[in-house]
Amino acid sequence: MAMKTLAREIAGQMKVLGTPRAFGVPGGGSSLQLIEAFEDAGIPFVLTATESAAAIMAAVTGELTGAPGVALAGVGPGAASAVNGVAYSHLERAPMAMFTDGPASSLHQAFDQNGLYAPITRARGRLTPETGAAVLAEGLARALTVPPGPVQFDLTAGDAKAHARAAPLLAPADPAPQSEGDIAALIAASRRPAFIVGLEARSDTVSAAVVRLLDNVTAPVFTSYRAKGVVPCAHPRMIGHFTGASLEAACLGRADLLVFLGFDPVEMIPAPWRYQAPVIELRAADGAGLPVPPAARATGDLESLIEDLASLQWQSEWTADTLSDFKNKQAAALRVSGSGNTVDTIMDAVNEHAPDNAVLTVDAGAHMISAMARWRAGAPNSVFKSNGLSTMGYALPAAIAASLNDPARKVIALTGDGGMLMCLSELTTAAGLGCNLTVIVLNDGALSLIDIKQQAQQMKRRGVAGHAVDFAQAARGFGVAAECVGIDQDPGTAIRRAFSGSGPALLDIRTDPSGFARQLEVLRG
Repeated sequence: MAMKTLAREIAGQMKVLGTPRAFGVPGGGSSLQLIEAFEDAGIPFVLTATESAAAIMAAVTGELTGAPGVALAGVGPGAASAVNGVAYSHLERAPMAMFTDGPASSLHQAFDQNGLYAPITRARGRLTPETGAAVLAEGLARALTVPPGPVQFDLTAGDAKAHARAAPLLAPADPAPQSEGDIAALIAASRRPAFIVGLEARSDTVSAAVVRLLDNVTAPVFTSYRAKGVVPCAHPRMIGHFTGASLEAACLGRADLLVFLGFDPVEMIPAPWRYQAPVIELRAADGAGLPVPPAARATGDLESLIEDLASLQWQSEWTADTLSDFKNKQAAALRVSGSGNTVDTIMDAVNEHAPDNAVLTVDAGAHMISAMARWRAGAPNSVFKSNGLSTMGYALPAAIAASLNDPARKVIALTGDGGMLMCLSELTTAAGLGCNLTVIVLNDGALSLIDIKQQAQQMKRRGVAGHAVDFAQAARGFGVAAECVGIDQDPGTAIRRAFSGSGPALLDIRTDPSGFARQLEVLRG
């Protein structure tokens, strides 16, 4: 059999693993060989406007498919620009492979790219014809080992087109199951258990196991933002989101046992631990520890662990009315009021007109609290939010990746004006691809979350308000259908019109941010 080039060996490995497409901004080096090899292997290349967005798209693709997403970037500035997206992959536990041109052959554009990525990747290195296929195979196995994450490799143009030694793919590591403490005894002693569900539970099968458990136990359940939809929002046990803040303490403070299911501590805000109840922790694999040592824990196949949990004898003094009261009070506490359109009125219109299977992506910012609280998710992986990294400029790239993964589903990207400015150029990516998505910009002319924090410290208002931007006019320049909605206009008509189309659309909705400060105080104390 004739030897393949290293670029084709790389493409072959990604194809076998199921990578559906690659994203990036090519440099003049190895990325050109990789694009050709990927295309020949049936992995189309998506040209993005920025490297950071390409890496976010690759990471979200990894989350949606379970296969490593792929991003390409040029040497030097390209490699540096992609760091934000790779950091997202690292902190959100998403499998992806970042291929960067280089290393540079002279001092021009030269720095240690592997060193730059070292803190946020599972593996990194330089791929060469002699060992590159084997090094990549080992790296991809690490990327797919629970908890998954990113890998990064340098590759020069000369090495990419040279004949390479082949290597077989390696299976991800399968950590041995472990258990500590007496889970059954803790459950037997409990009368008011409560459940907290995290990002490891986002598969359909684990979600179904969680719902079966809850159907047998009258107990409150909270999900992290990342796990929203694992338990449908309409489920009678579902109360709201667990963030580590004060709002959920009204319910969880009454529990005598806290059971964490697939919860990663990266999903919590930094705050003192509030609870005295013992903790049971079920995880897919060892990882960072919770703020409090669990009284019992087990790691292994999460679906099987939850099924075993459901088979035990549970007792509960919670009543359906009590749980309903907690749910209603939490929702009421998070309501935002204001003059004209607020994020709440906009989200209510989105819920009314969105298709049942729509996907929502949410940017970081003050609006995300209401957006996550009010969106009626019914299935796992129907909501995407940067939680571990909490990066702005996320919603649109994530929406593009979700739309490409399932073109028939409507995707809604919800962002503030600050986040939109950070990724505005990706509208041209969405337009060129004809993505079935609607971008909703909550335009209040400020970095509202930072504005609130500045006010809380009784500082003068500096550095948080920007020049007013007409995002609809900008979007039309990128070839995207768009319109503005005034602060006193009903947003429903424009939202319904935008959702009725099959291509990208943008709504610039002027929004009153005055209720955000009170909401944040209620949530976090």
